[in-house]
Amino acid sequence: MTTEITSPKTYNMETLYTAYTKMLDYKMYYFIKKFSTFPEFKNVSPVLESYGMHTNFDKACSIAGVNDPAVKEQLLQQAQENMPRAKVIELSNSNFSEKSIAG
Repeated sequence: MTTEITSPKTYNMETLYTAYTKMLDYKMYYFIKKFSTFPEFKNVSPVLESYGMHTNFDKACSIAGVNDPAVKEQLLQQAQENMPRAKVIELSNSNFSEKSIAG
């Protein structure tokens, strides 16, 4: 009797990253997330591998386990592109009635 031994099938794993900022308690925080994905499997969501949150971008990357300088540069650009922008609203005195509050 002979037994055929086959090697296990290997799958291609890809790593995806996301970066964004969020204002919390009047401080800007960087959120870095690292995902693993298997393109061969359809309808399977990426798996969150690690994440980091900090007011310092480099520390957020370190917490998330992202050390590659090229990846960090791309993530910094992504975070800055998604950074909330301030909106300037012009005010005119005609919209406000003058009232003084005596104390």
